[in-house]
Amino acid sequence: MVILVLEASTSSAKAMLYDSGGGVLSIAARPYSSDTGDTMTFDADALVDETIRAGRDVLARAPEQTIDMVAVCSIWSHSLVLLDSEKKPISRLSTWADTGASVTTSRYRKNAELFTSLYRRTGCPIHATYTIWKYIHEKENRLSPPAAYIASMPDYLYWKLTGRFAASRSTASAGGFLNIHRLDWDDEALRLAGVRPDMLPELVDSEYTAPLSAEAAEQLGIPAGLPVLVPGADGCMNQIASGAVGENVMTISVGTSAALRLTTDRPLLAETPSTWCYVGVENTWIVGSAIAGAGNCVDWTGRKILGCEGVIDFDELDRGAERALEKGDAPLFLPFLAGERCPGWDDARTGALVGLKITHDRHDLYYATLEGVLFNLKQCYDITVAVAGRTPERISVSGGIEHSPFWMRMAASVLGLPVYAERQPHASLLGTAILALKAAGSLSSVRDVRPSPQDCYEPDTSKADFFANRYRKYLEFYAKLSERGDASP
Repeated sequence: MVILVLEASTSSAKAMLYDSGGGVLSIAARPYSSDTGDTMTFDADALVDETIRAGRDVLARAPEQTIDMVAVCSIWSHSLVLLDSEKKPISRLSTWADTGASVTTSRYRKNAELFTSLYRRTGCPIHATYTIWKYIHEKENRLSPPAAYIASMPDYLYWKLTGRFAASRSTASAGGFLNIHRLDWDDEALRLAGVRPDMLPELVDSEYTAPLSAEAAEQLGIPAGLPVLVPGADGCMNQIASGAVGENVMTISVGTSAALRLTTDRPLLAETPSTWCYVGVENTWIVGSAIAGAGNCVDWTGRKILGCEGVIDFDELDRGAERALEKGDAPLFLPFLAGERCPGWDDARTGALVGLKITHDRHDLYYATLEGVLFNLKQCYDITVAVAGRTPERISVSGGIEHSPFWMRMAASVLGLPVYAERQPHASLLGTAILALKAAGSLSSVRDVRPSPQDCYEPDTSKADFFANRYRKYLEFYAKLSERGDASP
């Protein structure tokens, strides 16, 4: 069985050909053009076109293959595109990275009762990340014409591929409209936003399929009518590929942003809104945390602070950062350049470099960036483990961080546990292919997938006190800047 997997991520369109008998046959990726979007907002139709082009690219590499099924992956549903009565876009597609709604969410967050009650039912704090708050902001400020339908990135992609306006409960659970206990749209959230259920996609199971439309089939160059699996969320698909559905494995993905996740058998929530909880697959839930600043902070430091042009020489920067670590006096970096998600959910928060000296050089600043991202992840790790009530047996890491052994060793030392590199490019694509096999009846359960990490990085015990002291200072500045209401030094 050969599966064509399509993915629309935050920064690029991707595609994979997967053979149930031979594994991954080919992968193609297409960074989005500047005409398509800028990470924060996109032309929804252009994004779909880029994703279909990625599919054509990978199909062209194996013209002899007969495709049996199409599977789709995208970001969680924390995005928004408004549609008219014919389901055509009347707004740009706003992603999690667009914090324009922060002026609205900061006002609603002051209502502690509302903040807590929505979180307890939907698993989503009040934050500009989520579909519901993007919509409320658009509606209250009349930024777009009245919408007949409300969609997120995966919903619109599926509509264009199949003509079915549907979303899996798993993917929909990250939009703020779904009650994660009843697995249906939440009545209070709908009333708050002034939304009718028929304005939202039909809720379906994660293994639901619909036939590929004639138009999409012609664009891809494959037969119409092939089953198309409803989009899975990239984070959830990572859990599958990492063998983290049936095992006590925490996954950490470090890309533009970063997230860490644990699979549970029931919804688990913090006493106060700090973590999130989304619906998984096969009667599971995923408790986790996410940070808005990760690879984007590293890129920002390299290009806008260090003045790197073209391809950044990260190997050279890593070598310099190792020397900065040995010096031990780098500034502290609070990585909130794109606002804060976990733990404070302050989308208007800004970043900071604290403790700059005239003796600091470019490598001290680069080191501080890597460390600051890890310290924010450490905050997330501590609260997520507390909510889950268990320490993971294994931490499996994927994403751009894998290319830096120095950053991976730092991660192990900051977290105080061994971390394993998956060495599995595009794990979300692989997880989607595995779920497609389950939907097709070729796999009994995704819980059967076992972890297969490649490299292990152990904590440097000689640096334990150093990182503990640095982290304590980071938390002190985090708290002080939180009290001031911003993070400007």
